Amino acid sequence: MKKLLIILLIFPINLVGQKKITGTVVNQNEELLIGVKVSVEETTKEVITESNGFFEITVSKIGNLLFSKVGFLSQSVPYDKTTYTINVTLNEDENKIEPDRKTNSLRNTKSFSGRDLLVIIAGKIPGARIKGGKIALRGRQSFKESDAVIWEVNGMIYNSPPPLDISQIRYLDVKKGLAETNIYGSLGGAGVIILKTEVTEKEYQSPNNLWNTPPPITKEKRRELKAERKANRILRKKKEKNESFNN
Repeated sequence: MKKLLIILLIFPINLVGQKKITGTVVNQNEELLIGVKVSVEETTKEVITESNGFFEITVSKIGNLLFSKVGFLSQSVPYDKTTYTINVTLNEDENKIEPDRKTNSLRNTKSFSGRDLLVIIAGKIPGARIKGGKIALRGRQSFKESDAVIWEVNGMIYNSPPPLDISQIRYLDVKKGLAETNIYGSLGGAGVIILKTEVTEKEYQSPNNLWNTPPPITKEKRRELKAERKANRILRKKKEKNESFNN
């Protein structure tokens, strides 16, 4: 009876501490945006804007709402006990591929097998490994469905490697942390592999472009180099010993 009384006393207090915040999200042209993720920062609570750009979310106390959508710059908006309506304008990400360039580079391309693409891509990403036709990044090794990376190719999102001519790839980047992948929502939880076939000179020369960097040394290659150095040391000592004996 006492436990029931305590629950009844606590329950209304929790309700009093919560409220609803509503609003709409638009772009720079004041067009309503569907599919924008609205999340309460530092919690797992989130909703998605509807076809009319509207959202409604239950919050408590004070905090921040994070608005994010692929192709747009994320925006964090604070709220307090007096806030009941938040209307947001998201700016387009200037670094995204223009719409008319998203598919051009994928037309009439050779369809390489997923395995070939996976092997080449994984070979350029430190800590990546392949199992069951999937790539997992360092720290995510269970290979559950939720641990599969997503792919962004020229601004378009894929759940698996799309048919792509490997020779067309000009840019490879990897996003792993929460801060880097929040614009992808829950899909990006296991990481995002970004590929581009058309890039600017700045992007091509960027230190983030793993496509231009030599692949990380494998354990096998490291062992080979170690054995080679050891053999060279033995040969050098043998040569020095022979030269000393002859003198």
